[in-house]
Amino acid sequence: MRAWVKPVGAGLLATAVVLGYGLLLWKGPWWFDSDHLRHTNLQPADGVVITGFRTTVVALGAGVIAGLGLYYTHRSHKHTEKLFEQSEKLFEHTREKDREQAQLTREGQVTGRYVEAVKLLSSENVTVRIGGIFSLERIAGDSEDDRPAIVELLTAHVRETTRDDPRTPKDIHVSADVEAALTVLGRRAIVSGDRRLDFYHCGLINANLRDGDFRESMFYYSKLSGAGFSGAQLDGAGLSFCEAETAAFSHSSARGANFVNAIYRNGWFLAADLTDCDFYGCDLSGSDFGRRYAEDGNPPLPPAILKNARFTRAKLNGTNLRGVDLSTVRGLVRNQLDQAIIDENTILPEKWGGGEDEH
Repeated sequence: MRAWVKPVGAGLLATAVVLGYGLLLWKGPWWFDSDHLRHTNLQPADGVVITGFRTTVVALGAGVIAGLGLYYTHRSHKHTEKLFEQSEKLFEHTREKDREQAQLTREGQVTGRYVEAVKLLSSENVTVRIGGIFSLERIAGDSEDDRPAIVELLTAHVRETTRDDPRTPKDIHVSADVEAALTVLGRRAIVSGDRRLDFYHCGLINANLRDGDFRESMFYYSKLSGAGFSGAQLDGAGLSFCEAETAAFSHSSARGANFVNAIYRNGWFLAADLTDCDFYGCDLSGSDFGRRYAEDGNPPLPPAILKNARFTRAKLNGTNLRGVDLSTVRGLVRNQLDQAIIDENTILPEKWGGGEDEH
């Protein structure tokens, strides 16, 4: 159908309606009441009938026009709503595209920063390596998706920097960049499902891990002599088979940690929570678990908490157990305490172990 047919037809129809309406107003009274109305010499009664008819027709016309106005207003409103909905969808689609583009741009920037930070770790300059480590910490804070990989990378950096061979860790003091990596790992945000930190066979001589969060971390077979764990979170940590003379665990929380068959001679465990810890076969000679009075008049340091700890076959030569509650400790035999240092405030076990392999 040609485009002009419809508007022309609509125009003709409107013209016909207007002419018909005018004709109805003019001749209508005689069409509907021709038997009672005169065509000539009209009387007042005829005028009343004609006027009433025409008034009714005008009212009907006004009603039809008003109805058509409402109809077209409704259609216009619906059309406007449809246009608004389409605009909303288009806006949302555009906004989603903008978000995707922004995310891609951000990921690209993070990837670039990550690559540059990793390059810094391979530098011969220790200061540059430290800068790379703290750059990685910043990226981990900005990008949740990259955080696990960065934690693994920094842990690997500590491992590979502090050992030549898994069976022979380096017997040296840790470098400044390793200290920086341990600091970053110790204050990392921990999320459910994170993997445990792996420090197997590391040489962390005199390393500073104070106040860090190393829960469930694995330090098996590492050299930890002189390492500082004071105030650290070590619940569930693996500290077995380590060489760790003079290591400090004061005020730490190591609930359920394993210290099996390790050397912790002359260690500091004052005020540490060692509930459910396993010291099976450990050499704890000269270590401090008990109350120690300060020489400068300060309040004494409280003893360690050893609730349900296990001391089967542990060496306690000269170990300070003054004021320690040993009532629930497992595996202790009298010969062990004969070699330890106790006082009248030491609470002895409720049940003594029956032998070396007592569990």
